[in-house]
Amino acid sequence: MTTDYVVDETLTLLRMRLGVDAAQDWWTQVENSSRIRWEWISPARSDKARAWLFRWRDKDFSFTDCTSFVVMRELRVRVALTVGRHFRQAGFDELP
Repeated sequence: MTTDYVVDETLTLLRMRLGVDAAQDWWTQVENSSRIRWEWISPARSDKARAWLFRWRDKDFSFTDCTSFVVMRELRVRVALTVGRHFRQAGFDELP
């Protein structure tokens, strides 16, 4: 499962670090994959993510992190595939 916000960040990172061809190759794989479940950040989810962002002032969560937290809570997902510490700080399990 992923969100449109995570895909946005990933495409941007690939484009900046590896170039547009790498970003396009990755997108082609993701877009055509039957193994990925897409979750979209609606206005309601965005509002909840903003509330999370402003409530946890002592953390350096990104807004995208917060949108993921909202979706994960809604769908009762407990484990995130991530390289950061933020999901653990927010109470989720992490797979590196």
